[in-house]
Amino acid sequence: MAAQAPPLDEVVSSRPEMIGWWMSGEHNLPQPWLPMEERFIHRYFSEQPFFDWTTKNGLLLSHARKDRESFDTVHNRHAFERNLRKSPGTEYVIVGEPQQIPGAPLGQKNGMWVIRKQDRLREPKTSDSDNPYPSTLTLATYFIVGENVYQAPSVADVVGNRVLSAATHLSKFFDKAASLPSFSPTAGHTYLPQTTKPLSTSTAGSPARSREGSIAPGVDTQSLRSGSLAPESQSGTVSASTSAQDARLLAQSLQMAIQFNDEYMDENPILGEPGAFKFSSSTAAVKKRKADEEAVIVAAAAKAREQKETTASRPLTPKPEKAPSPPAVFTEAKTGQSAADKQRKEEKKRRRKSRPNAQSPATPASATSTQPPLSAI
Repeated sequence: MAAQAPPLDEVVSSRPEMIGWWMSGEHNLPQPWLPMEERFIHRYFSEQPFFDWTTKNGLLLSHARKDRESFDTVHNRHAFERNLRKSPGTEYVIVGEPQQIPGAPLGQKNGMWVIRKQDRLREPKTSDSDNPYPSTLTLATYFIVGENVYQAPSVADVVGNRVLSAATHLSKFFDKAASLPSFSPTAGHTYLPQTTKPLSTSTAGSPARSREGSIAPGVDTQSLRSGSLAPESQSGTVSASTSAQDARLLAQSLQMAIQFNDEYMDENPILGEPGAFKFSSSTAAVKKRKADEEAVIVAAAAKAREQKETTASRPLTPKPEKAPSPPAVFTEAKTGQSAADKQRKEEKKRRRKSRPNAQSPATPASATSTQPPLSAI
């Protein structure tokens, strides 16, 4: 059975003998300066396995073998492509030329040519004599680097390759993840493999060679299994179980922290007694209360900001000075009452002096008094 030909987008083609023919000058054309000139691109591509001789390019190249004028036209890129634009059908045109390499000296180019296979549609037709059929449909793209010719893969091939790669990696992931979960009564469900290292037991501690570890007569083997030898053999398993349990508790704590990060004990207190606890409010009520409080705070801040802006925009008016208070003025009634009180005090004092027996205990009797002194009596 004949071997199946590889896909064209996996083929790398080159024709060094064609480059030698072009540089030798046997074509009776002006001597080329470079192996891959634009005059030679269409002719070089026609010798590759990607070329379709049923296209318009193939018909013109076949005719050029017997006609010298057509031969000269084929080796003139602009004249050749001008003839291709005048009729509908499948054709090959150059759509990319070598570009200047960034950072390289002027004139040093990358040497890559891009050729497109396209179908020039019959409709719509215009009155332009150089390009009466402007509508085209791209069929394939090729590029020439040096003397090697490649076919660019289609978008469907690129996307299909990426999807296949992703599906392959996902399949490997599921196969690996299927063997990770494990369950134990002490650790529960775990997704990490338990790595248990074999314990190295010394010869002196082994029951077969040590007299200290030998089985004495009358000792129950069941009690020996549950005695001091069992924990030593299971210490590795217990350590691995503890590590798995710590990892599980850490993951559970992180999950609870993410789930209840916006809940606080004082916002929704718990009521009831052990065995019958319940929240004082529902979660929706708590969220509504928090939203109302935030709305009030926002409204107060907006009002304060508005008052501040109003005060800042209001012009400053000078504060009027307070007129000094007049001095105290005594009214006529108060003045008359004061004079009457003063006169009353003077009359009372005068009456006290006019009394005949009114004298001070410490004052001696007057010389004009008619009464005899006490010594005379």
